[in-house]
Amino acid sequence: MQSQISSIDPVTVELHVEVPWDRFNKGVENEYGKLQKSARVKGFRQGKAPRNVIVQLFSKSVRDEVTSSLVNESVVEAVQKHELPVVSTPVLKDAPKVVDGTGMTFTVKVEVRPKVETLDTGLELVRRTKPVTDADVDADIERMRQTHAVVEPVESPRPAKAGDLLTVDYTVTVDGVAKPDMAGTDRPVELGNGQLLPEIETGLTGAELGQTKSITVARGGDEANKDLAGKVVVFEMTVKEMKERKLPAVDDELAKDIGDYQSLAELKDKTRARLEESAKSQSDRALRDAAIEKLVEKNAIPVPPSLLDQQLRAMLQEFMQLMQMMGQKAQLNQAMVEDMKPRAESKVRAALLLGELSRKASISVTADEVEAKLKEMAEKSGKHIAKLRVEYTGEKREQLETQLLEDKLIKHLLDGSKITDGPWEDPNKAAEQKAEKAENA
Repeated sequence: MQSQISSIDPVTVELHVEVPWDRFNKGVENEYGKLQKSARVKGFRQGKAPRNVIVQLFSKSVRDEVTSSLVNESVVEAVQKHELPVVSTPVLKDAPKVVDGTGMTFTVKVEVRPKVETLDTGLELVRRTKPVTDADVDADIERMRQTHAVVEPVESPRPAKAGDLLTVDYTVTVDGVAKPDMAGTDRPVELGNGQLLPEIETGLTGAELGQTKSITVARGGDEANKDLAGKVVVFEMTVKEMKERKLPAVDDELAKDIGDYQSLAELKDKTRARLEESAKSQSDRALRDAAIEKLVEKNAIPVPPSLLDQQLRAMLQEFMQLMQMMGQKAQLNQAMVEDMKPRAESKVRAALLLGELSRKASISVTADEVEAKLKEMAEKSGKHIAKLRVEYTGEKREQLETQLLEDKLIKHLLDGSKITDGPWEDPNKAAEQKAEKAENA
């Protein structure tokens, strides 16, 4: 068998293959031999039909079968011979051509991993760690304090305010027509948590126990409920019960109630330590992301279309699953797909470049490293190591190995990078600024 390759573009090649007649003919003869032993032909006992009858009846199917088999075998041999880093299934350019006495020829088109002659890993990165202030510690303790609040009826009559929990009865009219099916009794509402319509929030704020408030809500023309679109809805709401949260004092007793703390000072110290550890973890993740982003920026390589399609499909599927988990109906359109493409392309480039780094730096994951990770996971989860070994087989083990390899590669990147400490920047604000800059470019 002979084969030649020709490049179409940096990620696509054509592979021209010539299979000698002897090999093709031998395949045909072998197929005829099998058929003579197994074929059921009318007028003959099984396996007793003459060869000329077998050839007459099955010539086309035999040649088609041998052609398909030899195409697959020859492509594998040619890929191995030329050491092609194939990333997609080869596609026949035209139907294979078979000439009796000469042989078979065909051409396939296949996508390959782009060549990376030089991999620039000299990265300059800025580590930004969010400082933990006294205000952060106080806010976190306040959050814990809120969870230990006690809900009690308001002791002395007063107007309702933000934070109060009310129980109300209400009736509804739409454009002056009563709607009994929309009425409600003993409905709990909380003021100030942003869950109520602004008009109802305003109408109930200042209400007193036993008071009935008439609250008008004008619905817009784009109202999702078409029965209410553009109409005036009036709620007659009676406050039947008013409760408030009684917050505990911020003292040593609160610390003991919250957890295994002996004093408020200890609670503050451990809260600060936890917030600082969280800030460090966030900083580490951001630094990893920045390293990959810089690697992609410094090494412009083309992306094989098939890999881009695979990544895009994976991202769309993940988006659909997320929407389902949130109980929302996913509405995909071409604009959303186009919006995802740049991120998908960046992910594919990053994977290709990390793969190249793995080859150039001879970085891999050993069985011992996988075993060590499984033991670590067993200790943290409380599962028996043998159970985890069974759980992490096949595809799941491959995913674990991929994650461990990525961790090693990024550590290698960071170890060779120039990292300086910089002031904290809110990642959400930074992302908004980056998007705004891209739009104005």
